[in-house]
Amino acid sequence: MAGAALASVAFSASALAGNGDHVVVGPAGYALGQNTLVLAGGAPVPVVGPGDHVVICHALGEDNKDTYIQIAPSAGVVFGHAGEGHQLGEDIIPPFRYQPNGNGRDEDDSLAAGQNWDAAHILIYENGCAALPPAPVDVCPNLEGMQESVPAGMVKNEAGNCVPLVVPVPATDVCPNIAGDQSSVPTGMVKESSGDCVTPTPAPLPIVVVTDVCPNLEGMQASVPAGMVKDSAGTCLVVQSSTPRADTPAAVSTPSTPAAGNTAAVENTPAVENTPAAVSTPSTPAASPPTAAIASVITSVISTKTPAAAKPKAKAKVKAKAKAKAKAKVKAKAKVKAKPTPRPKLNKAKIKNLRVLPFTP
Repeated sequence: MAGAALASVAFSASALAGNGDHVVVGPAGYALGQNTLVLAGGAPVPVVGPGDHVVICHALGEDNKDTYIQIAPSAGVVFGHAGEGHQLGEDIIPPFRYQPNGNGRDEDDSLAAGQNWDAAHILIYENGCAALPPAPVDVCPNLEGMQESVPAGMVKNEAGNCVPLVVPVPATDVCPNIAGDQSSVPTGMVKESSGDCVTPTPAPLPIVVVTDVCPNLEGMQASVPAGMVKDSAGTCLVVQSSTPRADTPAAVSTPSTPAAGNTAAVENTPAVENTPAAVSTPSTPAASPPTAAIASVITSVISTKTPAAAKPKAKAKVKAKAKAKAKAKVKAKAKVKAKPTPRPKLNKAKIKNLRVLPFTP
């Protein structure tokens, strides 16, 4: 019923063009002689007979993938382009029904849905079977309108938007030998005449030679220690004080020997204890032999009693020897004289006042 109605419409259209004309199912604008055009893909599905034509896109094979040519074979021949057996089933065929006898019977509707009839292939079909250029892509979705390329003076940022190009002002790199831009010389570095920034080489430390001025003392002595002096041999010695110590007895001063008539016995001479070796004895005036002997004995006794030999036994021996010697001399002289001379008595008070000179080791 629908096929008959479509046929009457088709025949009515062809009748306007002339009796005996047939229809052609094809895209808008397609013309084939006097055939009446029926738009492909319209509803209801067109019904065609043996004398009608159907426009298809014939694929050129595997070596020419997605490449087609437009042809308009008779409706009955179109079935030979359908299926995998022809060009791997890549032909684009619009939907149609076929009535070989034109009486509405024995209708073939195997291509009622067409072949490869989808949105993408329909666009190719309606474009004269020519592959369409890729759809334009808006590269700047943030800008108004379609931007197929980034406008001049703009760049695309990481978010995919087109933004004005900002040309950074190049910084002055004061250290071209260091990675990155250095607006100033880094801390701890200096700039050489060549323009490079380098770490300065530290100045060598001065070499200080310290001389030990007192090699006889332990450790390093850069100068003579306080209270010491350096002698000609280079030895540092402690300075000896010129002030007598409190425990040093005064120098013994031997008084003048009295006249010969006042000479006393040697045994009455008091022993001098702790008398230093160096004794200053005043000059003794000429005296009689007994007086000179006594003075000699006193000097001998005093000179032999040094601090180094101040042992009790040594003192006793020296004292006894001096007494014996003095007695012998006195006896010998007494025999010579007709009248013995009485021995003078020594003044003990004067002997006590003898001045002792300071001891110098």
